[in-house]
Amino acid sequence: MRCLRCGKCCYHLSIFVINPASILLDGTVDPNDGGAMIFKPARKSCPHLSIESHQAICIIHHLPCYQGTPCEQMEQIGPKDAVCIMSGYFRIREETCL
Repeated sequence: MRCLRCGKCCYHLSIFVINPASILLDGTVDPNDGGAMIFKPARKSCPHLSIESHQAICIIHHLPCYQGTPCEQMEQIGPKDAVCIMSGYFRIREETCL
């Protein structure tokens, strides 16, 4: 699946994300930190989401703490070169909910 970097999944989904305050200087998280994951409700922007030149950027995507997170593990069904299915779903939802 080809990510359109629109940020819609980072905004619309209810998901657990890494607590920005829990990220250590080396980009990891202490495994004993009970507050390392925080709940990000739907329709609230992820604290790691940045929009630059009309593209959504995850500012922790390259860090070791991102590995194994729900965001990193999220997969979509479809051909690898197809455009993001979820983006189209959220676009339709936004149009029908306005």
